[in-house]
Amino acid sequence: MCTKLFCTIVLIILVHNIFASIYYIDASTGNDANTGLTQKNAWKTFDKANNFPFMAGDRILLKGGITFVGSLKLKSLRGKRVFPVIISSYGSGRAIISSGDSAAINSISCEYLMVKNLICKGSGRLIGNKANGVDFRQSPNVVIDSVDVSGYLYSGVRITGGSNIRITNVYAHDNGFCGIYVTADHAGNDDSQKKAIRNVYIGHSVAENNPGCPAIKDNHSGNGILVSGVSNTLIEYCEAMNNGWDMPRVGNGPVGIWTYQSDRVIIQHCYSHHNKTSKNGLDGGGFDFDGGVTNSIMQYNLSENNEGAGYGMFQYAGADIWNNNIVRYNISFNDGQKNGQCGIFMWCDPAAVAMKNLHAYNNTIVNKNGYGVNFLPGNYTGFIFENNIYLITDSAKQFIGGNYTGATFNQNLYWSSFHANAKLPQPKISLDNNALVINPMLVLPESDLLGKLNPGIINSTPYFKLKADSPAKKAGKQIIDNGEKDYWGHIIPIPENPNMGAQGD
Repeated sequence: MCTKLFCTIVLIILVHNIFASIYYIDASTGNDANTGLTQKNAWKTFDKANNFPFMAGDRILLKGGITFVGSLKLKSLRGKRVFPVIISSYGSGRAIISSGDSAAINSISCEYLMVKNLICKGSGRLIGNKANGVDFRQSPNVVIDSVDVSGYLYSGVRITGGSNIRITNVYAHDNGFCGIYVTADHAGNDDSQKKAIRNVYIGHSVAENNPGCPAIKDNHSGNGILVSGVSNTLIEYCEAMNNGWDMPRVGNGPVGIWTYQSDRVIIQHCYSHHNKTSKNGLDGGGFDFDGGVTNSIMQYNLSENNEGAGYGMFQYAGADIWNNNIVRYNISFNDGQKNGQCGIFMWCDPAAVAMKNLHAYNNTIVNKNGYGVNFLPGNYTGFIFENNIYLITDSAKQFIGGNYTGATFNQNLYWSSFHANAKLPQPKISLDNNALVINPMLVLPESDLLGKLNPGIINSTPYFKLKADSPAKKAGKQIIDNGEKDYWGHIIPIPENPNMGAQGD
């Protein structure tokens, strides 16, 4: 026997389902004079849908396996939490939206929309496209799932404003500015607009070969996944690779996965590799907490063979305070091929608000290009580095590069196999009173490349673990509130001294 509340909910759903409708669009056999309410009476183009008053729970379904030319433009649609307006494919395969020089799907001031199982293709970032692929503006409570988007001048997926955003299983490739971009609307100088997007989730998505935007000559472009002006955001199980190589400028450049002007962002279980920048451009790194980031965490990530540093901690002039961030249980392998020459890189513009309070611990950095950690001159108050492994494999440089004040190194492991193989004394460590200078005995790949890894399994890699007799085992110091797990998901035993590096068991 059902309760009164349960029966009421069931009745609401049944009544709503009676009035909600499915609308079909078939570019091959449809007709815009049809009702659109059955597959045999499907509409033909987007013209009817672009001016139709859809209601909560309605579904707009495009016939799978065929191409629709044009753009789907939605304005002021109002779905509901349990009855979103859904745009998807029907039949066999995904529908293809070929939008030419425009956006494939444009949403303005809509709410509770779900877009899934579609392929969106623009004419190309160098051929004439002038838009983002899936472009949502001031549209909260939206879901974008299982969308392949390519060929757009700016971003494959761009969300501007709104909150409660969920992006999953997206493949964003061959776009200009960015693969996936979520940003607040920073119009004006009103502080209420800062970090205004709340509750963002980006997961199980890939941003590949987004080279750069020829229309942007005064700032970075060619990013993988970028969020700005957000709070309470989780990015996980994502991959960013081979982005940024055609940025049309000299100066600050792109990064694989990063955030700026944001609060409470977690980036975890992600793989960022082989990202690049222009010939004389900066950055091109794996991950980045940039200007104005606060109370955020990078953990359990893998960065490999990026032109820039694996993990950037940056602060530019005009940004809000950069404070209280954590970088833990990450791996950097041969990053900094061109810029930074290290695994973790610090930069604070002399004109910027000073950076404060970074805790970087239990990271494993293996680098053949230069340093384990590198600083551009600046004041880095409360920057603490503990329990990290810095293994330099092919360089005569030092473990810690650059000039800085305010940073503390306490109980890290340092080893230069370059010096060991050349039978040279290990570089002196004067900054770390509790330094452990000894071979960490890591399990390393046989070549400088890790090969293809899927984001969902990067934390099962056999590399960068400690061998059974490694001196790094139980050699670290206790860290309070350490996240409880290591890179491989093993529980860290709190009562004991932890391992050094990314392996905690």
